[in-house]
Amino acid sequence: MTGLRAFAGRLVAALLLLPFLPPEVAAGRETRTAVTVLTSFPAGFYEPVREAFEAAHPDWRLRIVNTKTTAAISQLQERTDDGVDVFWASAPDAFEVLKAAKRLQPLAARPTGAPPTVGNQPINDPDGAYLGFALSGYGLLWNQRYLDRHGLPAPKRWEDLRRPVYARHLGITAPSRSGTMHLMVETVLQMQGWERGWATWLEIAGNLATVTARSYGVVDGVAKGRFGVGLSIDFLGQSAGSDEEDLRFAYPADSLFLPASVALLRGAPNPEGAGAFIDFLLSPAGQALLVRPDIQRLPVRPDAYAAAPAGYPDPYRTETGDDLFLFDRALSGARYELVNLLFDELVTFRVKTLNRVWQLIHEGEERLSALYGAAAHEPVAAELLRAARAAATAVPVSAAEAADPAFSMALRRPARGLPVSSRQAELEAAWRAFSRQRLDEALALAERALIILRVAGGEGVWP
Repeated sequence: MTGLRAFAGRLVAALLLLPFLPPEVAAGRETRTAVTVLTSFPAGFYEPVREAFEAAHPDWRLRIVNTKTTAAISQLQERTDDGVDVFWASAPDAFEVLKAAKRLQPLAARPTGAPPTVGNQPINDPDGAYLGFALSGYGLLWNQRYLDRHGLPAPKRWEDLRRPVYARHLGITAPSRSGTMHLMVETVLQMQGWERGWATWLEIAGNLATVTARSYGVVDGVAKGRFGVGLSIDFLGQSAGSDEEDLRFAYPADSLFLPASVALLRGAPNPEGAGAFIDFLLSPAGQALLVRPDIQRLPVRPDAYAAAPAGYPDPYRTETGDDLFLFDRALSGARYELVNLLFDELVTFRVKTLNRVWQLIHEGEERLSALYGAAAHEPVAAELLRAARAAATAVPVSAAEAADPAFSMALRRPARGLPVSSRQAELEAAWRAFSRQRLDEALALAERALIILRVAGGEGVWP
């Protein structure tokens, strides 16, 4: 009886699905061969691409497997890829991780008319492991009505987000959950250097209202006024802004454009279909899709911008912060999990404590400046605040360790339900203890400085 009930259940489920399947599938006549694509792109992007590709190639059926970039990397590294042909995502460092793991099959470049670089960034992988099909900028999304209500200025640079005026008005997602956020974190670390870059992120973290589960949560939170400013990839920010009149997106003054890419997986079951899909993405027809109002991506083909609406961003005509800066994809790929794990231990799991620590540091620095100006005539309070800031921005991994591939080799985002390696568990425990100790130290130092400054300002007496 149990077997009969199970069979009946499967039969009912199959019958319920029939109205939603294409006629040829429902009738058992599906003859098209699947091209399986693993991607982190949202359905609003990949569905129009799927429709256009299948119209151009009636013999192929595009099968999309949608997941976060970080989960896709783990899936492909562990070979639990369920016959995937193509990896398709925004973050070039994700492709570097897979290239280092020898999961990518070399590709020949397609003729697109694109220059070798945008700014100083290569569009295609110099080793031929993956090809850029679009360009991505990363920037600042804000709700203008929210900013007006709270009397806040619109930010213009990453550094602006450190200012105390934005306390509890910012939202981000964790880089361990978003390839987009990982790329923004890594870009600042490379532009500013390891120690200074972490100091920037840790002070920004003091202004966070929340860390969302996915990149889309940042856009949604800004749109609904849960916080005023978020970090976003351009196509999400711009498309949200076109739907919500209060939303604004801008590239920061120190921004850069990096390629969103596509790759053929080594051992792909359908390399011919995969090649057809890659050809389509880079063809004039495929590139023309990117400037549709409901997609708003930046094509790599310069000629595709001729059909774009007035005011559409063109990365080939946009000034970026530093055209001499070269994003090191190999370095980013080698320390991919290190940065993700460190960010979680130092930021994601510490938001409330960071809020309190930076509130006290900023208040102390403002009081010191108001009382003494640039002269800073209260040396004890000034030194306490300097030490508090140093403790709050400390990072437990040196720049040399972060640049050493051997240091990060054993670090991995584990598959769900599986334990991490013993070395990784030890490192995470050490980083956790380091963060707690340094934030406790920063809190105590800032509190002592504030007592001194309040007494100096006539607001109290010594306890």
